[in-house]
Amino acid sequence: MIRVTGGTLRGRVLPAPIPAGVRPTSSRTREALFSILGQDLAGCSFLDLFSGAAVIAIEAASRGAGPVVAVDRAQVSLSAMHTNVAAVGAAVEILMGDVSRLGERVLPADIVYLDPPFADEIGGWIAKVGHLAKEVLVAEARTGAEFPAFAGDLPLDRVRKYGESSVGVYRR
Repeated sequence: MIRVTGGTLRGRVLPAPIPAGVRPTSSRTREALFSILGQDLAGCSFLDLFSGAAVIAIEAASRGAGPVVAVDRAQVSLSAMHTNVAAVGAAVEILMGDVSRLGERVLPADIVYLDPPFADEIGGWIAKVGHLAKEVLVAEARTGAEFPAFAGDLPLDRVRKYGESSVGVYRR
């Protein structure tokens, strides 16, 4: 069972089961992430790539971000995303698509959250989507992954480890 960790939806349970093959971001990592980004994201657009069950997108919307867009290509993930967003009434737009082929379907956002499968090379994904982040890009990868020095024109600000996950924060 996953609960929203902060904002107006804090404590609400996300009812959709985690789809097979999806690794949800732990509550510890989510709390740390929003400690870094801030608890009040009003006025910030937010893009959640490889959204899985839309947990991070819902957390961002709960803290006032908007518009919030969640992207995934797996049908099972899209079903979980729709269920969770509807259950808590979060203002999240859900898009089906391959992150590497988004093109004109998504606009750059103030904050981009990137959480590809741990088996993927994080540096390649950062190179592909770094240009979508106007102010901040947060990338989650397996602990020990190498984060490049830049995401687009955003320099790497910090890397934090949370168990099996590492989070790289790129900030203007």
